Amino acid sequence: MTHTIRVMWKNSTSGWKNFNWGVINKDSVIHISASEGASDQGSLFGILRTRGDARVSVENVRPHDGGVEFWLSIQLGFDRPPPLTIVLDITVVDPAEQGFIVG
Repeated sequence: MTHTIRVMWKNSTSGWKNFNWGVINKDSVIHISASEGASDQGSLFGILRTRGDARVSVENVRPHDGGVEFWLSIQLGFDRPPPLTIVLDITVVDPAEQGFIVG
């Protein structure tokens, strides 16, 4: 079964982040999307995705029992100084069906 949660990280900077969520275990397959964001009571969950000059990405995703650890990379643009508000969609899907070791 697939589960997705939208998380707003205020005052965010690049670095290692951890998000605890009980639906995740060490064998979970996780996808994380990221963008700049803001609070907006008229949008879904009061969280609005925005587009600014910063380049935002997520790297080195590592699930663990009860959560996920990842590197949040923010390369600043010219429209806002750090720190920024970042919105993440964290999606957990069914565990992988097979695994292969290459090399």
